[in-house]
Amino acid sequence: MLSASHKVSKNRRYIVLRVVLFVLLTVLSSSCSAQSISSAKKAAIPLTRCTLSLPSAPNQIDAKCGTLIVPENPSIPDGRLINLNIAVVPAISRKAEPDPLFVLAGGPGQSIIEIFPAIYPILFRLHQTRDIVLVDQRGTGQSNPLHCLNANDKFLNNDETIALLQSCPEKLDADLKYYTTDIAMKDLDQVRSVLGYSTINLYGTSYGTRAALTYLKMYPDQVRSIILDAVVDPTFVLYKDTTQDGQQALNILLSRCEQNADCSSAYPNLKNELDVVLHDLDKNPIDITIPHPTTGQPIEISLTKELFTNTIFNSLYSPDFAALLPLSIHQAYTEDNFAPLITQSYAIDANIYDGMFYAVTCTEDAPFISSNQSDQNKGSSIFVDGSKDFVEVCKTWPKGDLFPELRTPVSSDIPTLILSGEADPVTPPWHADLLAQTLPNSLHLIFNGMGHGNLTNECAIKILGKFIDNASIERLDTSCVEDVIPPPFFVDFSGPRP
Repeated sequence: MLSASHKVSKNRRYIVLRVVLFVLLTVLSSSCSAQSISSAKKAAIPLTRCTLSLPSAPNQIDAKCGTLIVPENPSIPDGRLINLNIAVVPAISRKAEPDPLFVLAGGPGQSIIEIFPAIYPILFRLHQTRDIVLVDQRGTGQSNPLHCLNANDKFLNNDETIALLQSCPEKLDADLKYYTTDIAMKDLDQVRSVLGYSTINLYGTSYGTRAALTYLKMYPDQVRSIILDAVVDPTFVLYKDTTQDGQQALNILLSRCEQNADCSSAYPNLKNELDVVLHDLDKNPIDITIPHPTTGQPIEISLTKELFTNTIFNSLYSPDFAALLPLSIHQAYTEDNFAPLITQSYAIDANIYDGMFYAVTCTEDAPFISSNQSDQNKGSSIFVDGSKDFVEVCKTWPKGDLFPELRTPVSSDIPTLILSGEADPVTPPWHADLLAQTLPNSLHLIFNGMGHGNLTNECAIKILGKFIDNASIERLDTSCVEDVIPPPFFVDFSGPRP
């Protein structure tokens, strides 16, 4: 869950869609002209031309945007109403396929419309012949957004942060019981219906896989194919396995460094260096001042072992950031220079709408965390268990009705493509293996050494395109998967060795 990286915090780990930080140079924003005669033009709600943009992405995407008004409480149609923000990127071809791709964001709490310009290059080929439909899930983006903390609150201590989150529900303009995944999927199906689509293809990443699987359970006849990237299987409970899954991902990275000539030569004692840094921070947290990576203004940070390990955990989400970890750990050990690791953590902020995050997870995850969860998570992991703080926050949050089938196995013959990263710290492949047991028409691909969210390389993009074209796993050429390798390790600040 949880994609695009963790939001940096002492006590919170957000599972999110990994936001792609690069674009393909061959993609031009002018290619996004709305030339399709798709059914979106015949929508039952008005759609007007709009432009989707993101400061960190050069793409500006022409789309058609609109608003669907829905009851906050689905059982009271004439009660309080909220707006759902919708964007349709019409297919370029005048002979568009009738079944679009609906893209579901991670988190929970990401706005798919806000992050879409960053992931558009991945879906460019699909956009040639299919509409792409984006719906800000209720509580995110412009769909009655729910925010608790501001940017400066990330510097608060643990107790202060918990107190703010506990008091947040009374400040939000929402009945938080009605922001659960199943109600959001009812919204999604209403959007499908009013836009005039019969069947759809679903792509979900991290928490978006929970949303996609919930939709599949509720509306199986409307799904043509489904792509699940970084799987949150029905047994997944936030924080339950995080410390051990994170440690496994770190072990994979340390092992890769040991087996890589350049990395092992630059950092021959990396594991010991990490152990020493952690031991020292555990005994004596330190106060550091570093320049803010975007504003340049000095920021003061109380660096604890927990904050240090949380930042490592966050970096493991992305192979690009994981490639910097050996250098960052070495700098911390040899020069007491923690700035590289802390600074890179700011680039992983996925702009989570934390009010929506807690509205969902306090209903769908917190009740499944036992009182002795923290004790169970102690052991060989360097990562600090966050379940106790999470449950403490959720004590003050209203709980919705749990969708009865949320945690039951998903049984379906719908063609399903599953992607996993071997070194994913939060949704490693074993979650997808559990899911695939009841999906006989599924194919699970594992990318060696990769992290959270794997639709970021030419191999996965090519496979995705062929899969959606045919809605079939049969005769799908996946030979390129073995050729996908993580980015090379940085041996110094100039980058990897040539």
